[in-house]
Amino acid sequence: MDETQQAAVAQMKEITNCNEDTAMDYLFRTNFDVEIAVRHFFEGTIPATMRDERTPTASTPSSSVTALPSPTEERTSSTSSTSRPGPVLPRYHSLIQFLAEFFTLPVRLPLIMLNYVYNYFFGVSTPVYTHIFDYLSKEFPQYDANKKSVFYKHQLQSLRNDLPTKNWKWLVAYIHDPNGSPDFLHSLFVSNFAEQVRTRGGVFFGCVMGSPDAAKLRPDSVFGRKRKSCVIVFVIKATSLTRKLMIEDLSNPQAVATNIDLALIDLITDEADRILRSREQNEARRLMEEQNREYQESLQRDMERIAKSKSEEEAAKRAQEEEERKQKETENRVEKVEKYKKSLLEDDTPSTGAHDLLIRFPTGKKVIKFNGDDSIEKIFQEALKSEMCPLFFQMHQSFPKKAVPCLPQWYFDILTLEELEPKEECRSNQSTFEQSGITHGSMVYIDNL
Repeated sequence: MDETQQAAVAQMKEITNCNEDTAMDYLFRTNFDVEIAVRHFFEGTIPATMRDERTPTASTPSSSVTALPSPTEERTSSTSSTSRPGPVLPRYHSLIQFLAEFFTLPVRLPLIMLNYVYNYFFGVSTPVYTHIFDYLSKEFPQYDANKKSVFYKHQLQSLRNDLPTKNWKWLVAYIHDPNGSPDFLHSLFVSNFAEQVRTRGGVFFGCVMGSPDAAKLRPDSVFGRKRKSCVIVFVIKATSLTRKLMIEDLSNPQAVATNIDLALIDLITDEADRILRSREQNEARRLMEEQNREYQESLQRDMERIAKSKSEEEAAKRAQEEEERKQKETENRVEKVEKYKKSLLEDDTPSTGAHDLLIRFPTGKKVIKFNGDDSIEKIFQEALKSEMCPLFFQMHQSFPKKAVPCLPQWYFDILTLEELEPKEECRSNQSTFEQSGITHGSMVYIDNL
């Protein structure tokens, strides 16, 4: 053996703790490949004899040349054919293998990361298609004529802009994986799946995995790792989309179409139930609002009636109080006049003077005497002394017809407060008989107020 083979035998013995004959047997069978020999040793398998392949030259027409066995190989083969002990396996070879992988992890981990970074930046990348029509035109040009009858013809943003003007209720989105199976994509062009979605009041939208529309429709991180095609059903509300169903197993297109149709039927039923409940709630709300309005109107009428009754009571109370006040004031005024009359009656001194004056009462008459320079109020005092004189009165003459200004100011004010409307000419002006034109034999009349 040369030095390389001897080094391989020593390495084999050091790793496996076997004897020299066993190490040479495994190495001869594996062309002195220490790694393969060690693997077979620990697995307990005996490798078949491997041939050394060499590069052909111009003098060797064959593409591979079989190496002749060396004398050592012949000796080993003859020895092993007669009597050769089996491989000696370590007792805990699985644990040793685990520990070997564990302790070599710090060495292998940078290699794994380097391989990942290399594949990420320099590996073969799948082209990203903005719209599924671009993907179909490049990969499946035979569907160019029918693609508009299957998929929505614009991108997702245009679809969102069309939502307010369309009557779509559902959005069925198919996200296709270019690296996956195209069976479901082919089935869309040979079946009425898209038309079935439209008859249910929905719109069928398609996009390619990795495109911005696919990221918006399914932004979860699991989507990027699984790299699987899927069908997603959304409920359209105004300009928002709510995901209701997602199917990832598209191996049976007929079953997928059936499940989508059943899901749309359930959504239609739920929508009808929701509309019915909303209508019932609106009707109940309307009835409640009407009852509340009627109650408020009735309450308002009751409050107005109570307020009116209270106002009337307060007005009646105020009127009664005002009447009582007026009555009391009237009584006070009457009492004042009666006291004044009583004071006059207590003075029984007859009137004196050179002239006579006839005072005619409603029920009689009286003659008094006066002088020309006496105050005209003497007529009021003499008239009030008579029992025939009413409590409230004024005087006038017939020839000439005019009022007699004999009522004192306090008495005139009482007549005014009593709302008896005395004549202003009857107010005393502090004149005398002579100044007032009352002469001997004149006659004055008492007007009962």
